[in-house]
Amino acid sequence: MKRSKDTFKLNYQYRIVPNKQQLSQLKEWLYKLCHIHNLMLSERFKWWACNRSPVNACPIFVTHLPELKDPPSYYSQKRANHWSRESHCKLYKGIHSQVIQEAIKRVEDTFNRYIKGDLKGKRSGKPRFKSVRRYRTFCMPQLKSDCLSVIVNPYRRKNGEHRRDIAYINLPKVGQVKVIYHRPIPDGFTIKAALISRRADGWYVCLTLEDKSVPNLKLPEIEATEENSLGLDVGLEKFWTASDGEVEPIVQHYRRSEQKLARLAKRKDGKPHKSAPRRKLAKKISKHHQKLARQRKQFHYESATRLGYRDEKVFFVEDIKPGNLSRKNRPKQDEQGRYIPNGQSAKSGLNKSINDAGWGQFLSILVYKAAKAGKTVVKVKPHDTSQVCSCCNRYHQKDLSVRIHECLCGFVLDRDWNAAINIKRVGLGIFPTRKRRRRPRKTATKEAYTIPIGSV
Repeated sequence: MKRSKDTFKLNYQYRIVPNKQQLSQLKEWLYKLCHIHNLMLSERFKWWACNRSPVNACPIFVTHLPELKDPPSYYSQKRANHWSRESHCKLYKGIHSQVIQEAIKRVEDTFNRYIKGDLKGKRSGKPRFKSVRRYRTFCMPQLKSDCLSVIVNPYRRKNGEHRRDIAYINLPKVGQVKVIYHRPIPDGFTIKAALISRRADGWYVCLTLEDKSVPNLKLPEIEATEENSLGLDVGLEKFWTASDGEVEPIVQHYRRSEQKLARLAKRKDGKPHKSAPRRKLAKKISKHHQKLARQRKQFHYESATRLGYRDEKVFFVEDIKPGNLSRKNRPKQDEQGRYIPNGQSAKSGLNKSINDAGWGQFLSILVYKAAKAGKTVVKVKPHDTSQVCSCCNRYHQKDLSVRIHECLCGFVLDRDWNAAINIKRVGLGIFPTRKRRRRPRKTATKEAYTIPIGSV
């Protein structure tokens, strides 16, 4: 769901079933677009390597200065000479022009995030050249409003229910492609763009729907109180624990299938390289990973929907970054420079469980579901919420293995439940503030020495 200034947009995903001719054409497009992506990216890397230093940063009397060039941009790469029919006739022949433009725009966006950063100033990693297996998506930015044709299926099932309607979508230079029309498009929405992607089990199209009649209304700000708010603490033993004691049990999808995936990987490694059995097993493994991702996403949607049906209007959640929590430990060295155990073997299992839980995806889905229900989600800092007693505000440091909170005042509660209550108190502004303990910095000791004064 996306709301711009004047329109309301939705994204609906459907599975498509192209015929043999369309299938070979879509694969050829991905192959050519991958080559275009690498060509545009190499041009930007060459300019960045030759022209990123200022003129006054090198001795001009020794170093030869090449002819200064303007940096490649989206418009310059569209009008470049290497797009002429004589030099690269086979590269873009048969591909829709707007599809090529979107591929170049994609290169520009990734390179700008690497050089300049996003709106918050956060820079991403260095873009890398794509292989054909990694380049799986292309965009068609403009489609006709009547590109989707739906035919009512006259046949019925054995139990009397109607069968799924038959639908076809008209893609430019591809033709009529069959669509698995599992849900209808809402009334008043028109199709604006399509994102076609290849996955492990087939091809999919993501349609961007737009409705200009929906007014852009801002939801009124909800004042959080003790009655209309709820605190949520996510974990690994229980997926989330609410401040009122409700618990959502965790479902570890990857952990359940870990042994099966290991057996398939072992069988695949035993097959000869670039052989048909090895490719079949690799496809089977990728399909299983796709199934796990879908199960996890379905579980997150069901859990967020149950929270959206509650009476509370404000949800206080932890402002956490799962990517930082699942980082590797820093290597340790002794005085001789040899590496010593740093606890990474034990941390690897914790990292696997954190990634399997998928807290980041769940919180983003919860924000979407809450906004759809007229509610709000507020992220708060979770510092010391599991260490402070929610009854007497006494600080009691506990290890992660201690799952029961026992305070000197006699208050005994589950650790996650106590943390959920404190998260709600942080959102309401009644949590006791305290300065965090900082690690002592290691200062290098320097010995004092005197400078000998020589005789003149």
